[in-house]
Amino acid sequence: MKSNKLFYCLFGICGIIAVAGWLFLRYSAYPQFETLTNQQYSTRIYDRNGELIQITPLTDGMRREYTPLSEIPVEVQKTFILAEDRRFYFHNGVDYYAALNALTQNYSSKKIVRGASTIPMQLAKICEPDTELTLNRKLKNMYNAYRIEARLSKKKILELYLNSVPFGMNISGVTSAARSFFGKELNQLTPEEILCLSVIPRRPASYNPVQHPEECAEMAAIIAQKSTYFHTDYEKIYSAAQKSVNYQYPFYMPHYINWLKKNQSLSADYEVKLACDLEVQKKAESYLRDALDQAQNSRIYNGAVLVLDNETGDVLAWVGNADWFDSKNNGQLDGVLTKNQPGSSMKPFLYALGFDTLDDQGEPLYYPSKIIPDIPQQFGNTNIYIPGNFNNRFNGPVRTRIALASSLNIPAVSILNELGVDAYLSKLYELGFESLKKNGKSVELGLALGAGEVSLYELVNAFSVFARDGKDFAGNQIYTQDTARLICSILSDKGARSLGFGYAQTFQTDYPSIFKTGTSNQYQNITALGATKRYTIGVWMGNFKGQTVIGKTGSSLPAWIAKNTLDYLEKNKPGLQFEEPESWHKVKICSLSGQLASESCPASVFEYVKDDCELPECTWHKHTETGIQIIYPAEYQQWVRENKINESINYNSSPLELLTPKNNSIFYETKVKAITQAIPVEIIGGSENTLHVFYDKKPEMTVSRPFSFKLPVEKGRHTCTFVCGQEEIKVSFTVK
Repeated sequence: MKSNKLFYCLFGICGIIAVAGWLFLRYSAYPQFETLTNQQYSTRIYDRNGELIQITPLTDGMRREYTPLSEIPVEVQKTFILAEDRRFYFHNGVDYYAALNALTQNYSSKKIVRGASTIPMQLAKICEPDTELTLNRKLKNMYNAYRIEARLSKKKILELYLNSVPFGMNISGVTSAARSFFGKELNQLTPEEILCLSVIPRRPASYNPVQHPEECAEMAAIIAQKSTYFHTDYEKIYSAAQKSVNYQYPFYMPHYINWLKKNQSLSADYEVKLACDLEVQKKAESYLRDALDQAQNSRIYNGAVLVLDNETGDVLAWVGNADWFDSKNNGQLDGVLTKNQPGSSMKPFLYALGFDTLDDQGEPLYYPSKIIPDIPQQFGNTNIYIPGNFNNRFNGPVRTRIALASSLNIPAVSILNELGVDAYLSKLYELGFESLKKNGKSVELGLALGAGEVSLYELVNAFSVFARDGKDFAGNQIYTQDTARLICSILSDKGARSLGFGYAQTFQTDYPSIFKTGTSNQYQNITALGATKRYTIGVWMGNFKGQTVIGKTGSSLPAWIAKNTLDYLEKNKPGLQFEEPESWHKVKICSLSGQLASESCPASVFEYVKDDCELPECTWHKHTETGIQIIYPAEYQQWVRENKINESINYNSSPLELLTPKNNSIFYETKVKAITQAIPVEIIGGSENTLHVFYDKKPEMTVSRPFSFKLPVEKGRHTCTFVCGQEEIKVSFTVK
């Protein structure tokens, strides 16, 4: 009885010791192993069609891809177990039988000819790398192997090993090894290639199949002889080793991937599928490179392209620069995000605001048929702004449709002057132009011509609202539906565009499309925007050095890129029409006055008019004995005179109005003799043909029509009163 009690007592003590030992191995602090199990893996990034974009390297340059054990081919698992740890499933971390054999062989050979490291021991070595082959190191690895066995199942240990085993050349894990040495996925490997991979971890420098195919094949053949499932020989293995490659990892869309990382929009998953389209990306890159080649003598060294899907807002292509590795031309700078002056490409947003703004009667302040004077004008008082058109011409009266489609500057500034900079900025903020919150207000009326700096990313997202019936990608109604449709009608109008651009083939497409281009005021940036119902594209070209572009004052090159990319996207697809505005209808108007066409109007066009709006019949054309005469409103008197147009002026068509000088203007006397200097005065309207001028305390002057004359320059503060019939205007200005 006593012996039985003693036995059970000893058995219990041993059991307690065993459990305590296991608990210690399982739960004792092992931070190095925790680091290994939580290690980072490279991310495989695919496009919407499953095309590989990038496999992101880790911070140290290592590529280590994760593949769950269930997706690692059984042949790969078996071969690595055969090569590294044949009794993997039959020991608890240390293979004493293999250790004894290794000790015997090494002792008899007087050198190390065989190792006995198990897979858990190799994981322990990966946790704490140490090149010294000492007894203490070996014992430590054995101890840590037991700890690993106590923490993970055999399957988890094998999975961790196959995803972590080093192959040299900054490659870890069998998935990255298959790609790096053979350019294949794991499930595409041949038996011979698997055998070659299985021996590399033993001595990565010696068994690298690219550098040492013979040595690799010899060792792999030894493993093959032990295999019962691979029937191959040295010759086949050597042939496979000779076909190994230094795989060039794909490196597409680097600027876009960087942007996703910085904005935490790229998940930390092992595989990520993006909505972009690699084929569209490659096309856009190709067109950009071709355009840059054409412009190599024009100081155009950089460019960017952004393509969006109008239905979802997905980025289809993001070309931040032509060549990421072109350090000379700052290839790693992202032109999609860099802030530049967009020039006239901003004008559609201003005109759309004008269409949505109502007057006191509740009617649109601006509409396609409204006439805007394209004549010399000055805006402001202390800071006088005198815009001009890119061709230095003035076109007189122009319809709003033509002013926008032909990108005329003076009408745009006139619209902004009436709407107000604050109202326009508020709308631009709503559109997502965050960049303008920093410097938008300081450029004042220059905003009409795109003087504020914005990014191509902001520009393209904002431009997409027109093809989306005025909605942004968040579903916010930025412009009314009809306004967005009117803008699309104007920007797709080839005839309206001809005044500014002629009938250039650059904008001719076989499908409904809209385009808008822009050039910065110092010709440092040229931009083009384009859209169909399906897609929106933006292209920027210039240089990051701020140098003036030579001989490329227009935007023909970026427009060419935009059109060609849209051609590719819309190829073999039915063209989607831009819808017509619902609350507008077309009527026949005079092409000159924008009023309803009469029998006297020699030219007419059909134009949209709001359903509840009635246009007056044309008052500009009159039948006379000698034919049809044009009678221009008074504000065109100077333009008619300077362009030697043989037509009449209806001087009494408007109230008395002083065009120049503006009230509280400041003029500066130059070194030229005062007698040769003068302040120009231009007045229109009035009920009579005589103007009475009272300049300071000087004698009264009388001026006959046209009321265009000059005042003498004298330093100081001056006041001048103009009287025409019952109307009076007073103005003050300073000469310094």
